[in-house]
Amino acid sequence: MNKNLKAVFFGSIGTIAETSEIQRRSYNLAFKRLNFDCYWNVANYCEMLKIPGGKERIKNFTIPNISDDEVNKIHNLKEEIYAELIEEEDISRIEFVEVFHHSKASDLKVGLITTTSRKNIESLSKALEDKVNFNDFDIITTSKDCFNPKPNPEIYRNALKTIGVSPCEAIAIEDTQVNLGASIAADINSILYPGEYSNYNKEVKPSFNLMERIFQI
Repeated sequence: MNKNLKAVFFGSIGTIAETSEIQRRSYNLAFKRLNFDCYWNVANYCEMLKIPGGKERIKNFTIPNISDDEVNKIHNLKEEIYAELIEEEDISRIEFVEVFHHSKASDLKVGLITTTSRKNIESLSKALEDKVNFNDFDIITTSKDCFNPKPNPEIYRNALKTIGVSPCEAIAIEDTQVNLGASIAADINSILYPGEYSNYNKEVKPSFNLMERIFQI
């Protein structure tokens, strides 16, 4: 393990849980319940994931000239549906659980550096409570913690400052090239760790063991 390592950052929900398909289904159910003539298939949704932020995807990929009120209505209902669905399935990424507990046992700081909503974090915390206690994260960020979404490095720079470590003392795990751009721009050593939709978005699924890659064990 890098002797200078003081913090491990999981850079998005996709690095700790496989939620993309559940998110997609939640959007489609919200569209249907609110009578929006819109359906996102897997291939299209994977392309949409290149744009960070659910509300931004709704603005860009639903109906022309959609209002902010309509965007918020869809997004709020989607989050309610999502919270129900993730309780029904085991969504955790096993290597995240291993790295999380090893990091805490090694007295490293652990962060979840997302730009998602607080409600999404709360739903995820409940879904993973039998594997990880979210209170053990040293820092969890949400969309309220930055003005500029990834790949802008603002959220990472804020996180480094908050927990008091320098970029060379941290490592970041991200699930997409867009998100990876944020951690790299913050001068943090970074690992691309794509998930279930990697075959669609042309990102190769990891062939390495995340524990070995981070801690060299």
